[in-house]
Amino acid sequence: MAIVKKILFLGTTGYIGGSVLDAILDHPRAGEFDITAYFRSAEKAKKCEQLIGIKTIAGSFDVVQEAAAKADFVINCASSDDLPLTEAVLTGAKKHFASTKVPTILLHTSGTGINLDRAAGQYATDKTLDDTESARINALPPTEWHRNVDIPILQANKEGYITSYTVYPSIIFGLATGRFVKAGLQNPVPTAAYFIALGDIKRGVPGVVGPMKNVWNFVDIHDVADLYFIIFDAIIAGKNIPSGIDGHYFAENGYSSVGPYFRGIGQALYELGTIRSAEETQFTPEEMNSELGVVYGYLANNTRTSSTRSRSLGWDPKVPARAMADRLKGEMKVMLERINA
Repeated sequence: MAIVKKILFLGTTGYIGGSVLDAILDHPRAGEFDITAYFRSAEKAKKCEQLIGIKTIAGSFDVVQEAAAKADFVINCASSDDLPLTEAVLTGAKKHFASTKVPTILLHTSGTGINLDRAAGQYATDKTLDDTESARINALPPTEWHRNVDIPILQANKEGYITSYTVYPSIIFGLATGRFVKAGLQNPVPTAAYFIALGDIKRGVPGVVGPMKNVWNFVDIHDVADLYFIIFDAIIAGKNIPSGIDGHYFAENGYSSVGPYFRGIGQALYELGTIRSAEETQFTPEEMNSELGVVYGYLANNTRTSSTRSRSLGWDPKVPARAMADRLKGEMKVMLERINA
């Protein structure tokens, strides 16, 4: 078993993070670890301690840096685009290495959006990036989605003060469940669907980019949590699994055209009486230049991936991509309940 005592967890209140920590707390060895969950909100941190019973910290990224300097293992399921947060983790890890001469283990969250083309909804692709293609992944420029955060992590791994393992979820679907959802601490609604729905609600009708012929991979939230659990288990068991420049683990279970996803969200919102029509319209240039429009633009491109390395660890996702369409109305119902609460 790897020598791991102190674990710092980031992203507990998020859709991915709460699901991952929920799984890790059920690990047979969970009682052997000193797990600390970081919250930006002191109120949520206190609520987590009271309802879940785990140690928490709260505050600025200086708090993260200080905690990372003391941690043997950092699990980051917070925003994959938050460079200041990652820099705080890496600064703390460098301090940890200076005092212990032992690299900090970092299990990081990125996304398969690193592999976008510029389809703008106009066409599908059959070009696929596999998670064993390390040279292709590592050569992706910092201008690609998530790479501004991923590249500093790989550099830190090269310098030797961290050992990194990165999980790349595709579009995740399904409602999150578990102790953090029950406690009211975790958002159970899929992130991509949430942002698309926000735009539809604001517009009153569904929005699309071109004919939405482009494709993405999809994966169920519980299957994603299983992958993190398997990687975590392998690390603490001392197994020699790929890390650093080879530590790429994609999470996907098939692919689908994105058009039915966007349109299904709009249809669900219409049936729930939240928007005035299910008839789609094209996003305007002004909408595409907005904060939400950036997300729509990314999702209107192609990214097809395959998860050979993840599956080589024994990861066996159960829910196929085609199941995402059947989950949309339930996801929208829960989202609206939370918005209107």
